[in-house]
Amino acid sequence: MKMDEFQKKKIEEVKAFRSTLTKESDRGCALFASSYLDKALSDLLYCALAYDKKIERDLFEGNAPLSEFSARIKMAFYLGKISKVEKRDLDLIKKIRNEFAHNANAIDFEEEKIKNQCRELSFSYHDKDHRPRGHFTAACLGLLANINNETMLCQAPEIKADNAPTEEKKSEIRDYAQKMADEIGKNA
Repeated sequence: MKMDEFQKKKIEEVKAFRSTLTKESDRGCALFASSYLDKALSDLLYCALAYDKKIERDLFEGNAPLSEFSARIKMAFYLGKISKVEKRDLDLIKKIRNEFAHNANAIDFEEEKIKNQCRELSFSYHDKDHRPRGHFTAACLGLLANINNETMLCQAPEIKADNAPTEEKKSEIRDYAQKMADEIGKNA
């Protein structure tokens, strides 16, 4: 797929994402938005890591190291793919998601803890007194734009070429080690 086709596809996906967020309940909005950002981070990491046919199983599935949102946030940060403020906002979004996901009561963005977390989101372009859900969705869209942009700029490294020593090199190393041992034995 050509880059301009890919970009058009991504724009259409973001429009659909935004439209769906509007239709969701507060709980649905929080869960869907964080899940969508989680997938976007997964895509970014796929593009940033050397490709091997086992990458999915080794890194992203089940209990693998990058199977969770928090691990993907950290890895993207430590690979230099997201900034400190992006990491902070993604961590806040994860906390907000967890408030909704782990609470059996009917809650919404007006809950004091959630409201305060939403107002802390740096990627929201709204005034501080704007409704919390607006802060949340604005921040999610801003972060998504940055993650998608970074993904498009990403170039995966190649798998490092095999570099095991040859039998000749191993023999040289053994000879050198023996020579050093003999030298140490003479001086002892």
